[in-house]
Amino acid sequence: MVQKKNPHASYNNMKVKPDVKPKAATNFKKKGKGKAKGDCFVCGKSGHWAKDCPERKDRKSANMVISEGGGTSGYGKILPTVLSVFHSPDWWVDTSANIHVCADISLFSSYQVGRGSSLLMGNGLLAAVHGVGTVDLKFISGKTVQLKNVQHVPSIKKNLVSGSLLCREGFRLVFESNKCVVSKYGTFVGKGYDSGGLFRFSLNDMCNNHNAVNHISENDESNVWHSRLCHVNFGCMTRLANMSLIPKFTLVKGSKCHTCVQSKQPRKPHKASEARNLAPLELVHSDLCEMNGLLTKGGKKYFMTLIDDCTRFCYVYLLKTKDEALHYFKIYKAEVENQLERKIKRLRSDRGGEYFSNEFASFCEEFGIIHEMTSPYSPQSNRVAERKNRTLTEMVNVMLDTAGLSKEW
Repeated sequence: MVQKKNPHASYNNMKVKPDVKPKAATNFKKKGKGKAKGDCFVCGKSGHWAKDCPERKDRKSANMVISEGGGTSGYGKILPTVLSVFHSPDWWVDTSANIHVCADISLFSSYQVGRGSSLLMGNGLLAAVHGVGTVDLKFISGKTVQLKNVQHVPSIKKNLVSGSLLCREGFRLVFESNKCVVSKYGTFVGKGYDSGGLFRFSLNDMCNNHNAVNHISENDESNVWHSRLCHVNFGCMTRLANMSLIPKFTLVKGSKCHTCVQSKQPRKPHKASEARNLAPLELVHSDLCEMNGLLTKGGKKYFMTLIDDCTRFCYVYLLKTKDEALHYFKIYKAEVENQLERKIKRLRSDRGGEYFSNEFASFCEEFGIIHEMTSPYSPQSNRVAERKNRTLTEMVNVMLDTAGLSKEW
């Protein structure tokens, strides 16, 4: 039988000298007379430096949620300036915050009353947390993001979305220029724009107001058809609804499509100076426009419009180069003259090289078409074609902006 040794036996048999004291840790710093401490630059009191000021140390514990018992719950920072900003129903993304904060209780879809907790701001002020709940953010793209564990702080004047919490939920935030794009697993969700140093989400205000729940379905229906019809104005949508071409909807007074406001920035319109022709093909307006200098997926760079002055019916052709304008005008002439059994009498365009060439002039002369060219540097003279270019460009821009796609699409 093997006897196990006691590991502490040797330690118990050791003799310790009572007069021996442990050596102090070696201090490699050069010994010298300490410098007298003056006044602190933080609190103004003497006896300590600014780096050792107790008020400075208190700042490390700021921006925390303090519970009723006095402990902190570990929530992160909220900007100290939000208390001094006017109340806004918008939502702002904050990449440095790690909690969601909302001031309006009507925005909560579910709510639970809090237990006397408070939020310690970065400026040292305490903000009472009245409760916690869930908020649904409805972007103008139609996508909805659900925010959970949102702190209800009525004294805060800006509703803040934590960027870090969104990233933990699988969302991706891309900041480029003055725009923030939100996506999830490669699917576009929404966007926000820089406003005063923070990015404000572009949201549907009515759909984010829980008190306006009776109008949500109606407003959603109008927004869906507004997007399907390439963001056509609501007056046209009302006429289409009266003709039973689209479902009827109730338009909320004062509601605006933010994408239309951002994408449709008009100049002062030019007044009409002549009456419309009464017969088709009496006058055809035409213009050629470049598509933002980018090539489409099919390699097209320009588009050409041909509009009948009487019916305002428009043909649109995509061109790789400007010299293809005559080729597509021949195609247009053959089709419309065959279908309407009428001849094109006049063609109005600007003085672009695609219309001012000898080949184009010879073709019009051969078929007896009077080619009216506008004055130089006066797009208002060719207002019908110019207005159609603007309409088509706006329709494309709002669809690309809503879908979050690049210009090449």
